Amino acid sequence: MSVSLWGFIAYLALCASVITGTVLSSSFLRRRLAVPIRAGILHEILSLAGLAAATIHVFRGVLLPQGDRFLLLLFMSPGGRPSLAFTLGVAGWYGTLLATGTFYLRNRVSSPLWRWLHALAYPAFAAAAWHSVVIGANTWLPPIRVTYITTLALATALVCWRLLEAAVRLRAAS
Repeated sequence: MSVSLWGFIAYLALCASVITGTVLSSSFLRRRLAVPIRAGILHEILSLAGLAAATIHVFRGVLLPQGDRFLLLLFMSPGGRPSLAFTLGVAGWYGTLLATGTFYLRNRVSSPLWRWLHALAYPAFAAAAWHSVVIGANTWLPPIRVTYITTLALATALVCWRLLEAAVRLRAAS
């Protein structure tokens, strides 16, 4: 498979992971959508699949051709010029790696710390989405554009709902 296809698969899996994670973290949405208790397993599988596809995308597209330039990846595109979209893609990969990895450490660290670390999935996904939309190989194709618009709109609406829900809960507690 091509590097760009791995990137698109990573985007779809990570978007689905953000959506399922957001729904699972919202008591209101979980009850209204009648989310089964085992949906957490789906969230975990989507996260791991997205991370695996993103890692293949990174290694096939950047690391192997660049050899020893691993540390420069965050700041330089394969062509050697700084690129915000490229940098955000790499930062999104690092953030996804950290957010997914913290899932397996949740019983070893305090709950507030784990929640903050795991919440890095949101900015990591936003960075990866920016990377996908701006420099994705097939972004100009109408079906790909529709996919990006639809998935980003759904993910954004759910995250906004979740933030509103948290703000209301905090206000009620104070």
